[in-house]
Amino acid sequence: MTITRVAIGIFVAAVVFGPIYTAPGYSSASNVISELAAQGAPGSLVMSAAFVVLGLSVAVDGLYSWRSSLAPIVAFGLCFAAAGVFGHKPITPGVPYAAWADRAHSILATLSGVALTVGFAWQALLARTRSYRLVVGGLAALCVGLPLLMLALPGYQGIVQRVMYAAVFSWLWVYYPRLVMPKSSLRRS
Repeated sequence: MTITRVAIGIFVAAVVFGPIYTAPGYSSASNVISELAAQGAPGSLVMSAAFVVLGLSVAVDGLYSWRSSLAPIVAFGLCFAAAGVFGHKPITPGVPYAAWADRAHSILATLSGVALTVGFAWQALLARTRSYRLVVGGLAALCVGLPLLMLALPGYQGIVQRVMYAAVFSWLWVYYPRLVMPKSSLRRS
């Protein structure tokens, strides 16, 4: 078992139990996962730590199994971990917070999404089998389309984000890093 799989379990547990330990009023339907790690929120360190652990695990597993095709996925992991260091703005009105930390979180979260999308697109271009090309091409499309859907449906952005994370985590669980781009199904990278 890779450390990424263990970290996925930690992250999922932090998300599932998040509504219990975070600020009153948090909704899994309308609030994003980053808001579990919001500045000043009760238990925010739990979710912050889960971001850091998962991101670093993805980076370490990718570096351990290094191929150039893993570079964007490693970058995703590093940005994801760094996003966990900086807290989202609070969901509770009137709670003081550092706006610069919220901006840093937002920038790093965006960079992690871009890196992951590039990683999926790169793998789709290198894939030799149609089935794997469809998997990673579909994930690249989801990583673009679902955040846009979150913007269009703010009352359901939490659900949409969780669907996106479930798809990405499923890929990480099944393919990453050992089976990513197996030699038999990929062009030379």
